[in-house]
Amino acid sequence: MLNNALISLSLLALFACTVQAVHAQGHEADILYGFENGHTAVMQPTPHPVRTMARPQPTVFLQDVGMDFFTPDGWLTTMLQSCRVQQVWISPGLIGTKSGFGNVFCPSGCINQFSLPTSGTAHHHFIFSASQPGVYVWDMRAVSGVDYQGRSLPDLPYIYRIYFVANPQGSSVNRLFGSVQPASQYVGSSYNLMLTVQLKTGASVVVQSQLPPNDAAIYDYMVGFTQSGTYDVVAKLNKHLSVKVSGVNLLGAQQRDWVFGVLGDVNNDDRINDDDLLQVLFAFGSNQPLADLNGDGVVNDVDLLIVLFNFGLIGEGSQ
Repeated sequence: MLNNALISLSLLALFACTVQAVHAQGHEADILYGFENGHTAVMQPTPHPVRTMARPQPTVFLQDVGMDFFTPDGWLTTMLQSCRVQQVWISPGLIGTKSGFGNVFCPSGCINQFSLPTSGTAHHHFIFSASQPGVYVWDMRAVSGVDYQGRSLPDLPYIYRIYFVANPQGSSVNRLFGSVQPASQYVGSSYNLMLTVQLKTGASVVVQSQLPPNDAAIYDYMVGFTQSGTYDVVAKLNKHLSVKVSGVNLLGAQQRDWVFGVLGDVNNDDRINDDDLLQVLFAFGSNQPLADLNGDGVVNDVDLLIVLFNFGLIGEGSQ
């Protein structure tokens, strides 16, 4: 597997022709920043389409992501003078590199933000790379926006997501995508809850993928697997018990919408029992995020009642 240093130093040099081709195709999907309803905004594309990565070498997948400021029809200037692109979450194994800057966006060890304009221009391109087939995610926000009149703007009020699909040679990644609905008692943002999707054969987990659900994206979630065939698919949303669909023929791209009806699993062991009850009691009166089951910002009677009401239940994936 290519390490971070190798990716940073060699991708643009070794695969210059491929990168140029990716640039040529990438302008239509450039992220253009402006303002809307008084906030910093992504003007287009919204939502971002699913991107298929180029594959110049067997273990290298590349995708160009361009950025610029939006100029409305008839305007002589862009909507923004400046803003900062700030990473919120990125899939393990995905790296965003810029010529002259090295690795800018990555799971750890990168600056994970970029100011527009830089070097006198707001137009910049990043090459996102991965070394394994799969579905990858990059989430970001535009913050610290300043409009064309020099007024400071509130940050982008949602998280903007791009899905990257890295297909293996001669085939496509098998994908599951769709919506994610937390329990009715949950009032917080679903983005604060990690979703885990597993392929299982009997009691054995074959492979799993994780990401935070994002209802501002083209799909709340999308995961990809190189495995094909028939599996039980188990989905687990943090604080909720798992749900299962048996005998799924994993072939191509198919929609699977998840509804999580049972809340109360504080420690995410897929059971609601004494451990969960004790964690809520110990955190009572605080704003401890894990014990705050309904996501209202405080651990109180509501969270305690959720555990008591669902006490003894076990997730479908654990049965």
